[in-house]
Parts: sequence; C-alpha cells; structure tokens
Amino acid sequence: MRAFLIAAAAMATCITSASAQSRDAFEGTWAFQTSSYGTEQVGAIMSGAAVISRARGGRYTIRLISNERLVNRETGESAFLTARQACTGENSDGQFTISCQMAEPLEGYEADNFVLQQGETDQLVGVLSSNTSSQVTFSRLR
Repeated sequence: MRAFLIAAAAMATCITSASAQSRDAFEGTWAFQTSSYGTEQVGAIMSGAAVISRARGGRYTIRLISNERLVNRETGESAFLTARQACTGENSDGQFTISCQMAEPLEGYEADNFVLQQGETDQLVGVLSSNTSSQVTFSRLR
C-alpha cells in the first residue's frame, strides 16, 4: 500500500509538471495594476482584471474590466470609473499586444491598449497606452 501511495504521488507530480510546462503563456485570468500617471491637475492609477482565451493563429479574445481612480491634486476630490472592454490580443515575436474597444459606453473614457512582454514567472510587463501612458504589470491569477 505504501509503495502504491508513493507511486501515485510521483505520478501526480509528473502530471502537474507537464501541465505547467504546456500551459499557454497568455491564456488565463490576470489582474493588472499601473503605476500612477496623469497631469499636474489630476493624478490617476488603474487596476483591473482580464480573462484571456486563445482564439486562432496566435490571437486571443480578452474580456477586460478596468478600474481607474482619478484624484484632483489640488482639492483631493476623487472619482472612480469602471470600464468594461472587449479586446483582442496578438503575440508577435515575444510582444503581446492588447487592443480594446468599449463593451459598454462610458462618457469621457477611451478604450485601453497594452503592449506587454514576459516578465517574472506568471507576469507580463509593459505599457498602457490610451489617452495617456503608464507602466503596467499583469499577474496571472489562474
């Protein structure tokens, strides 16, 4: 019985390792966070989540929710915007580009775009570019 348990544990380890090695580099659920950005009058920071699904030929479909916090630097007043976006992703030569369109209209909000590359394990790092630009890190949740 003990030998069976050891063999089962060894097999589970092999399966887990093989599964981790064959996992798609981009497919999955990701959380993201930007560094702060803005103007002299308004500061901003964005965070959110993206669900990335493989489509065809190095392309991906992406559902993205972004939460942007805006702060008036002079008065301290703040606003919080939540945008739902439908995006596509494309992997080309180690660069993962995400291009979005608004899934639901949000007054004064422009769709977000990202240019990313592999960072540390289960991370993508790069730049947010829409009506502004900021560094961004995506971290895989699952």
